[in-house]
Amino acid sequence: MRNFFGSARLSAVCLMSLAHLSPLAAQSSVDQQGVGGVANIYNLDRDAHVGGVEIHGTIDTAVAHQAIELIRSIRPDVDELTVFLSSPGGDVLAAIELGEEIRRQWALTAVGDDGEGECLGACVLVLAAGVRRTPVPERVGLQRLNFDQRDSDRERPKRKYAGLAKTIETYLARMGMPKKLFQEISQQSSGKVLLLDARRLKMLGLDGTDPAYERWLRENNYEQPPQSD
Repeated sequence: MRNFFGSARLSAVCLMSLAHLSPLAAQSSVDQQGVGGVANIYNLDRDAHVGGVEIHGTIDTAVAHQAIELIRSIRPDVDELTVFLSSPGGDVLAAIELGEEIRRQWALTAVGDDGEGECLGACVLVLAAGVRRTPVPERVGLQRLNFDQRDSDRERPKRKYAGLAKTIETYLARMGMPKKLFQEISQQSSGKVLLLDARRLKMLGLDGTDPAYERWLRENNYEQPPQSD
């Protein structure tokens, strides 16, 4: 795959990921994995009706919203829209919001194979949303959701964790992912990253094509897929 992270960066900063949720994060699971996240248009060719949006760095609400705006802005002009990912993780709810839009727009997702691309933690939720998913073995990694238990009310973090876990489980089911993917995420040791080889990427549904998308393409002679309003 071409190196798609050389284009100009447009914006956004972030401080979040899928692994650890502290009381300060309150509404979502995050991990302080550094600063920086950007979303920009990549290789848009309106004459050829192809184009993409790249996300590089940590995913937060600002990055997710910017990516969503870019996806919507170019979708009418392209038959095949791909969201390229290189991210160490980010805010879970922001990743889910972005993933929902990717699926609504019947967009593809891919991880760079230039030695720089990676998709860890919350980024996996975005990867899962693509109607066609193209990962890179050993560059996609699962992390366990965890709460920092320093809250004086020990039951409160547990309740938040349970609610967030259910949100993620429901989301992955809507994306057509096998139950095994959520189970694998939940079973990871705290603070560890499980890198997935080619076999496990296939088994967990992160490498493949959504059956409904495949069926629609066949029935419509592989023309442009439906677009969200």
